[in-house]
Amino acid sequence: MELLTLKIIPKSAFATIPKGDTIFGQILSYLFLKKDTTFKNYLNEKPKLIVSDMMPFGYIYKPALPLKCFDTRDKKQFRKKKFISIQDLQNGDLSLDNCKNIEYKIDNIVVKNYINRATFTTSKDDFAPYNMFETSYLQNLWMFVLVDPFIKDKILNTIEDIGKFGFGKDVSIGKGNFKVEKIQTQVKEIDSNYYISVSPTILKGYEAYYDVFVRFGKFGLDKAFDNVFKKPVLMADSGAVIKIDKK
Repeated sequence: MELLTLKIIPKSAFATIPKGDTIFGQILSYLFLKKDTTFKNYLNEKPKLIVSDMMPFGYIYKPALPLKCFDTRDKKQFRKKKFISIQDLQNGDLSLDNCKNIEYKIDNIVVKNYINRATFTTSKDDFAPYNMFETSYLQNLWMFVLVDPFIKDKILNTIEDIGKFGFGKDVSIGKGNFKVEKIQTQVKEIDSNYYISVSPTILKGYEAYYDVFVRFGKFGLDKAFDNVFKKPVLMADSGAVIKIDKK
């Protein structure tokens, strides 16, 4: 597996939060539509692709550790801080000053109106507004991709296509566009039993510190309407600290 570091330059607002599991799903959807069978037996094979969230450039999530693990006395101020530079994290310097509350995005609620596409009017002369959530990013982001070298170029091209045509919801109205630049990785090889997750994770039997994240999943594409009930999945949110016993 090869670790890629990608600089993400947002070109529009996003209507879907760029979490790693969602990005992974869209990559597979693109390949599926091209009739690419690379991931046909993914659940029964060794991982070929692991994708992180998009995060503020140069920063990573503050570890979801107990407060006693951090050098801080101001608990209220500390809880507001969500990120730490990757250098400070790898150096183990978890002080209050090194943890940051980065104003890197603006969340907005935009009012839209339902339109009958056949008549290009609201249905039955009714005004039918609805709220749409979108996020505008104020600075560049980055993400990490761990990928099998044999499919590296294919995955990079697919991520570039997603940035060109749009990520997540409302791509038809210009949401989720971004540009991708491959850069030199800043991740060091550190001998440790502890790892931090940079995307939502399903934990099975591991000792870990984490915050809970619930993914209300559903099938997409031609399977989208097989079951009207979304099946919630309980996950460890990004920033979880996981202990791996090395053998």
